[in-house]
Amino acid sequence: ITTRIEAFDSFAKQRDCITKTQAIMFHTGKCCAASLQRAAWKRSRGPGGAKLATSVWDSSSLTPCYHGNDQQVPMRCFSANVASDTPKLMPTSSSVGAGLPPLPTNSQPLGFPMPNDEHACSVSLPTWSSVVGYEEGVPAVTNAMLCGYPRFVYHPYVLQLMSMVVSKYGIDNRPEDCLVLPSEEAAVRCQVFLQQAWEGQRGTAVSVEASGTLPDNSLVKSSDSVVLPHSRIRRVEVVPGLVYAVLFPAETEAGMAAKAYWQHTGEVVSSRRAYFTLKQLGVKLEKTVTEEEHVCHEAQLEEDEKTCAGGNNNESLVQSQLRERIAQWASVKSADSVFLTPSGMSAIYLALRSARRRHFERYGDAARGGTSVVYGFPYLDTLKLCSRPEFSPAGVEFFGKGDAQDMANLEKLLDSKPNAVSVLFTELPSNPLLNCPDLHKLRELANKHDFVLAVDDTISNFLNVDLIESGLADVVCTSLTKLVSGRGDAIAGSCVTNPNTPTGQWMQLDLQKQECHDVSINGLFCPDAAAVLRNSVDFPERNDRINETSEVIADWLDSHPDVERVYYPKQSDSVSLYQNVQKQKSGYGGLMSIVLHPHVCQRTFYDALDVAKGPSLGTNFTLVCPYTLLAHYHELDFAMSYNVPPNLLRIAIGLESVEELKQKFDDAFVSSRLYPKLDQKQAS
Repeated sequence: ITTRIEAFDSFAKQRDCITKTQAIMFHTGKCCAASLQRAAWKRSRGPGGAKLATSVWDSSSLTPCYHGNDQQVPMRCFSANVASDTPKLMPTSSSVGAGLPPLPTNSQPLGFPMPNDEHACSVSLPTWSSVVGYEEGVPAVTNAMLCGYPRFVYHPYVLQLMSMVVSKYGIDNRPEDCLVLPSEEAAVRCQVFLQQAWEGQRGTAVSVEASGTLPDNSLVKSSDSVVLPHSRIRRVEVVPGLVYAVLFPAETEAGMAAKAYWQHTGEVVSSRRAYFTLKQLGVKLEKTVTEEEHVCHEAQLEEDEKTCAGGNNNESLVQSQLRERIAQWASVKSADSVFLTPSGMSAIYLALRSARRRHFERYGDAARGGTSVVYGFPYLDTLKLCSRPEFSPAGVEFFGKGDAQDMANLEKLLDSKPNAVSVLFTELPSNPLLNCPDLHKLRELANKHDFVLAVDDTISNFLNVDLIESGLADVVCTSLTKLVSGRGDAIAGSCVTNPNTPTGQWMQLDLQKQECHDVSINGLFCPDAAAVLRNSVDFPERNDRINETSEVIADWLDSHPDVERVYYPKQSDSVSLYQNVQKQKSGYGGLMSIVLHPHVCQRTFYDALDVAKGPSLGTNFTLVCPYTLLAHYHELDFAMSYNVPPNLLRIAIGLESVEELKQKFDDAFVSSRLYPKLDQKQAS
């Protein structure tokens, strides 16, 4: 890097970066400070905030994204009367989506929101090179991106809100940045986190010893005074009960730490929450994801706002109805067991905090809330959350293969350290290898060694597997963003505590007592809950159809001469472990992964595959991505050490017909074969 300082200096001048260090962070994709994102946003506006171009920031590649007159990919509004050159779209799955944009059924232009909606949770990355460019921060790719997954990319409304907060609450002559949070409790937790992760470890005026006097993250309350002497981390109330903010110095490392909190905990301000906050403050939207004639479905948002004004016991009718619906799907007798959260990751964070409080209560402060265990190769942020000492001070033990040897090693650990573990997180099935843990054995160990068994069922979902009535899980964490919602236009999560296990009963009472205000009022924003409630009315029918289509496609791919391996619960060595918890007349879920034979070019195949391509899963439209590149681009060796192939393609099946999907996959196979496949006799 030192040999390229002059080049970075030039780059800094071009990008209006504050320092050469920031230019380096820009260029290498290592910086995620919100101040730099807002700098890109401000450069898209003229004097007085006049709009010059639409701008959004991709916070994972960390390059300013412009969409002005030099935009290479024209922005289109997907309306009912689409132009002949507009990408193919399909209507919504039911009358529930009437009036909303149709969903994509084929490959979309680079950077398009999927669906074409202000609140889209995915973005089109239609070629292999665009995925690599996204990870490398290549301007030709990032400049074309209109949005991204909400935990990784700050939505334009969120950026505008953060800019307003800094302008209103910032201290003169002291450059500051901020992070907006959905509740006062989340703001306090974030403040504690930044004092520990940044000030306490970076040689600032706040010492490591002083940061150690802060309350444990799982024990923080809104009434706590967590301001250390000489700390530069402040929190403010933006709109009471709606949005809070934590301000910190506008320095790269502080911004990176704040972004880590946002991403790993999932305690995010959604685009809808940001929209209503700006509206309540009388601030006009200055940029959007879609074009002006299809801005943000204001009529629907206003209707949701009116609906959310009702309800009893400090909870809207909408949230109550959604909890009742989830309780029915999860087979719990009372919605009191259901807790709504701002995202799927925040559900996992909620379970982690509760499990650690339980450990504190039972084993005292010396154990520091107990060790966390992650069993099986999980979605990346579950492990990252548990690996942070600010969230799990006693550390994490990772058993990434989840096989018989890992089970034996886990037993040895538990026997050697009695009552040291507070919680074990696992997925059913795992993402992206679709393996299934032995939940019955894990339940046995949880009973014997007194830890919480937390299961993420996002991929299998409530309707396909029984984790509650069976008494296997103490708590089930779910990303409602995925198949429950289906449209991909709302971010949400849920925790379901199990009334059939003593630990689950304890967690329910704990969450009602400790997290009552946070969960019932500020956990999941009511208009987001309204979107999930509206989208999920046909969830059982969609689940059945996707189960059926996915099984047919998985079987077909498993026998296809161009496919080397299919990762799917039915094709897994652990299929019996899935079937042990499978509900009657259910299926294996809608997710699978494949690796192609060497005679097929996976890059050409991905480019040629005419379906929606980008991050996320569980959408009503089929969605494909080279998962290992997207999730582990900078740690491929780590992924490969746990048998995750670098060229793996993850496929989330949607509502398209079997025939349509087979045809599209076959067309891609034909165009990507390098040479005819040799049989074993020819190869020898």
